[in-house]
Amino acid sequence: MHARLGLLLLALLCQPAQAQTPASTPKALSAQVERLAALLGDGYAVGYPAATMSQSLSLADKHPVVLAVFTVEGYKGGNNFRQFLAAFSPEQAEGKTHYSLLDVIPIGAGGWRSLDKLEAKVTGQSKLGGSVLALPALENISDDAVNFPSKKTHIRLLLEQGRFKEIK
Repeated sequence: MHARLGLLLLALLCQPAQAQTPASTPKALSAQVERLAALLGDGYAVGYPAATMSQSLSLADKHPVVLAVFTVEGYKGGNNFRQFLAAFSPEQAEGKTHYSLLDVIPIGAGGWRSLDKLEAKVTGQSKLGGSVLALPALENISDDAVNFPSKKTHIRLLLEQGRFKEIK
């Protein structure tokens, strides 16, 4: 009896916790991201779907937007990558959600910075009604290995009239 209980406890401990499982990206959004990754590649580079993160937000003007951070790796056949941030407008049609691309911007790369999690926040509004977004990120400093940034930072972006602009 104790052996069975021990095996049961061991099996439960080896299972991944549900709270640690990242929210999955909707299938229709994943398809859009895959097409976008193919366009942003160079013939060698491919998207890395397992690293895709998405988040729904309500902008300062109350319009919904879905953000997606995705990775394209293997440029020029090498061991390098770029991260991109895309904004999509979710639209309902025939009982299904479709995602129309608003804009995409490079947001990270080896030796520059990266996002390990997507936790964007709307932090303000521009005079023209655009939204100021803040995204926590890690940035490389001189002592860091190329793919291991250590300096905590925030990327500030303006999303205005469907276009991204980084705010320094």
